[in-house]
Amino acid sequence: MSRRRFARSLGVLFAAAIAVTAPTHAAADPAPAGMPVDQLRAQLAGSPDVVGALDRLVDAARTPTILEPPPRNIPQPFMSPAPSVGPGCGGGFTPFAMTSGWAHPGPHADPDIGFGEMKVFVQPTIPVQPADADLKFVWMNMENFRAGVATLDDRIGGVPQLSTTIAPGPGPVMAALFGSVQYVNGAFCQVIYTMGGFFV
Repeated sequence: MSRRRFARSLGVLFAAAIAVTAPTHAAADPAPAGMPVDQLRAQLAGSPDVVGALDRLVDAARTPTILEPPPRNIPQPFMSPAPSVGPGCGGGFTPFAMTSGWAHPGPHADPDIGFGEMKVFVQPTIPVQPADADLKFVWMNMENFRAGVATLDDRIGGVPQLSTTIAPGPGPVMAALFGSVQYVNGAFCQVIYTMGGFFV
């Protein structure tokens, strides 16, 4: 199945999840990850780009089609690479590239990812060390219609890794990725937007 068809195929389960009330949990159960979509939207009122990404996820989740889930515990790509623009983004004087994003659902030992977690990472567009990054990952768990926002802010020795680990909880997760990456040679990439569907 093509990536595009798979992304569309998430719609049936997602649309059904929207119409169903989240299950009631016993008092001893931990609270589910994230927060209700409307509550998150209100909290992010001062960040129109993030709210816009969240609204696009909700709209995409209403598209009905047939679902064929991918295997678990292996890296899963976003639906398509994100168009990215900026000085030297594609190498040399090239101001354009396509940024590839991936998500690796757990549980997994190496890298260390727990049950209900996923590691999100982006591949640099040029073979140069990143100097700084502001990449946002907006997610929505379609089993309970809760959502959250994370920044890909992992660092090793002060070097941005263009990655992070989040805990959206188990189930189908729809997500968006966008932001920017600055490289040590002065190249800059504005990562426009990409969307993906993952099973955690």
